[in-house]
Amino acid sequence: MSVAAKNKKIILQEPIKVEDDKGGRAVTGYNSYTVWAEFWKPKVVTADSTGTMLSELTRNIIIWRRSDIRKGWRVLYGSKIFSVEHVYDWEKNETMLVCKEVVR
Repeated sequence: MSVAAKNKKIILQEPIKVEDDKGGRAVTGYNSYTVWAEFWKPKVVTADSTGTMLSELTRNIIIWRRSDIRKGWRVLYGSKIFSVEHVYDWEKNETMLVCKEVVR
């Protein structure tokens, strides 16, 4: 737990979902929260699937403790967008976000 390690300013985005006219739920926007974060080295996993190479890059992002973040939230950092896949309580006062980079 280091204040100096949290040197990246990120924006957390909570999806706002409303009922659509087809009986489902649609994302209409996002509530945004700015926090300080620490980025860990990315992890890359590759696999061969039916002759095609697949790869997945995940990144662990550590922020000060928050209990409201869920899978499906987004993290914005500069021009990059990450999708939150898992959320863990980390250490005493921190939360770990396991994220995948969204390729546009």
